[in-house]
Amino acid sequence: MTYPQPPDDYGRYQPDQPYPPPPQQPYQPYQIQYQPPPGAGYGSPAKPGAVLTIAIMAIIDAVISGLSGIVWILTICGAPLGIYSIVVAVLAGIYAYKLLQEPPQPLQPNKTLAILQIVNIITGNIFSLVFGIVSLVLYNQPEVQAYFAYRNSAANYPTNYQPPRY
Repeated sequence: MTYPQPPDDYGRYQPDQPYPPPPQQPYQPYQIQYQPPPGAGYGSPAKPGAVLTIAIMAIIDAVISGLSGIVWILTICGAPLGIYSIVVAVLAGIYAYKLLQEPPQPLQPNKTLAILQIVNIITGNIFSLVFGIVSLVLYNQPEVQAYFAYRNSAANYPTNYQPPRY
């Protein structure tokens, strides 16, 4: 059995045939950029499921923390705990409203609210603890970070905007 032999000019430089260009890697920007899914309009990209989850958890936590705060205020000794719980409820409600509003406005991930929810365990609110931990985990997902970066970069600033002088 004989093996096929390559031609004599195999692998040699041939001046009449140019070398093919080297394969190019796709453009990868340094900063994560949000790519809206196909079919979404330019002005209203679809919210990732994790962002909606954060908003729904904030609404549920606002209700539970508010009720917990009212119960703590009704007990005379627990008034400071009740006030803290109500403050967390109000902050969670405002943040959930801002996350769900249309058209979207510039908004940063609220890690401070998530930490306040975790500290709300001092009132015995286990739901707030779980929601705070899950929110912090969801904020670190690349899809959520990219969505917030897109949402903040899509702000319509006036064309004649001048930064303040120091």
